[in-house]
Amino acid sequence: MNRRLVILRRVQTGTDDLNSPVFEWQTLRTVWAEKINKKESEQYAPDLHQRYAVRLVTFRTRYFADISEVDRLECDGVTYDVKGLRELGFREGTEITAESQS
Repeated sequence: MNRRLVILRRVQTGTDDLNSPVFEWQTLRTVWAEKINKKESEQYAPDLHQRYAVRLVTFRTRYFADISEVDRLECDGVTYDVKGLRELGFREGTEITAESQS
């Protein structure tokens, strides 16, 4: 495990003038992880008339029970959306599949 991985969670921080909730991403924890690059591809957004890169990676870290698919990750300045979680062994570790778009 040679990468610092920041796990982010979207939390409500207050309300605006119209009493609508205001959310922001806050650090849940920072952990050591192993990063495994799985797939890189390029896609086209027809409504924006532009191409963008999609990277699929897997992070392996120690076991955490409180991480979920609605969280985000930051590693080496790149933000990733969590796509899947898998327990390794009997609570020995967690494998996190994540995707970034740029």
